[in-house]
Amino acid sequence: MAAGDIPPDVLDLLGFSPLGDSPVVKSPDAGIPAIVTRGELRALLGVSETRSRDLAARVWVKVGRDRYDARASIAAHVADMGMEAKRSATPELDAEKLRLAREQADKLALANAKARGDLLDAADVAREWASVLRDVRAAVLAAPSRIGSRLPHLSAHDVGEIARELAAALSDLAEGKADDRD
Repeated sequence: MAAGDIPPDVLDLLGFSPLGDSPVVKSPDAGIPAIVTRGELRALLGVSETRSRDLAARVWVKVGRDRYDARASIAAHVADMGMEAKRSATPELDAEKLRLAREQADKLALANAKARGDLLDAADVAREWASVLRDVRAAVLAAPSRIGSRLPHLSAHDVGEIARELAAALSDLAEGKADDRD
């Protein structure tokens, strides 16, 4: 039982019948004192010391220094519990709590993946790929002169054509075009 829930048998003992949102007094002479202390009310309702301070400040009906109207306070307490239940049972709030829990779980999963080394920073990956592609481009553009030195029977015109074709292919790749030249 959650703190603050009043068991039906206690309500019955106090002379209340829990009908609807607020209790109904069954008998005006239910056998409980009309005026009680905060400690007595706390014990009757089964709430913690901290919770009783909160309830005494905002819900229970005070009639003097550390004195409370028992019936009115219990009725107010039960009505307050009903209002709390209604506030906490909104679908929007439940959906927001679920979304928050999922976001927190995702954040934790990402942090764990990064700590394990399973997750890489996108900027670092982009820098590394840019470096690799610069090296590939330099190697492709250097290929015609290496080909010309290894194959001396090729004319300067042949080596120039190879160089132009490779440069055009690199340019097409840089622009995102497919190689459709034959």
